[in-house]
Amino acid sequence: MIPGPVPGPSRWAEAPGDGPDGAASAFPRFPSVARMYDYFLGGKDNYAADRAMADKALDRAPVVARLAQVNRGFLERAATVLAESGLRQFVDVGCGLPARRNVGDIVRRVEPSCRIAYVDNDPLVLVHARALLAGGAGTGAFGGDVRVPAALLGHPGLRRLIDFGRPVALLLLGVLDFVADADDPRGIVRTLLDGLPAGSHMVITHTERTAELAALAATARRAGLAFTPRGRGEIAEICAPLEPVGPYPAALPLADAAGAAGPLPLVGCIGRKPG
Repeated sequence: MIPGPVPGPSRWAEAPGDGPDGAASAFPRFPSVARMYDYFLGGKDNYAADRAMADKALDRAPVVARLAQVNRGFLERAATVLAESGLRQFVDVGCGLPARRNVGDIVRRVEPSCRIAYVDNDPLVLVHARALLAGGAGTGAFGGDVRVPAALLGHPGLRRLIDFGRPVALLLLGVLDFVADADDPRGIVRTLLDGLPAGSHMVITHTERTAELAALAATARRAGLAFTPRGRGEIAEICAPLEPVGPYPAALPLADAAGAAGPLPLVGCIGRKPG
C-alpha cells in the first residue's frame, strides 16, 4: 500500500503538457505517495511519474489498489464513529489530495460545527487542500511532518484553529508506513498523545508485511519512497500507547464492512488517550 505523505522535499522539473489537466506547467519528475494514492482511488490529480510508479507497484503487488480503497473506507468509518461519540475537532495528518468525501464532509454530516485541520508535508497537496478544503470557517490546511511531532502540533495556524483545551481526534491513516524504524514510530505516537488533551482519540492504519509487500517496499525505496510495512507485532507496539476502542487493533476490512471479502494485510486501530 502506498498512501500517506512522502518524507522529504519534492523535486520538480519544467516541461509542458503533463499536469493533471494536460496543461503546460512545472510538474514533479519523481513520484509522490499522495498522488499515487489518488491514482489508486481513481483520481485525476496525478502525473506521469506517479502513474508509472503506481503501475509498477500494481505489477509487483496487485493488492495495493484494494488496500488504498479499504484504507479510505476505514477513514470514513472511524471519523463517523468518533463524530457520533462527541468528538468535534479533527486533525488529519498526511491528508493527501482532496477526495470525493473528505474528513470535513464526513464528520459534518454528523455535526456541522466540527473543526478540521488538514496536515501534509507535500507542497502540491497543500496547494490543493488550501484551494479546495480550507476555504470555509472551521477548516484549515497546514504544513507539517509527522517525524517532527512536537513541531506539527505546535504549528501556530493549527493552534489557532484547534482548541487544545478540548478533545481532539488525530488521524494517522497510511502515514506511519512511511516512517523508518530509525525515526521511532512508536515514539511519534507517544509524543503526539502527550500533546493532546484528555479525552482525545487517535486513528492509525498500517500495512502489514507480506513477502509481496516486502518486495514492493524494496522497489519503492529505490524510487525514494520510504515504504515500511511491518509485522503484526510491530504494529501492535506502535499502537501500544493508546487505550484501544472496540476490537482494535484489527485486520481490515472488518467482517461487517461493506464489500468485505476477508482481511487484507492492513491493520487499523482506534484508541483513546489513557487517563
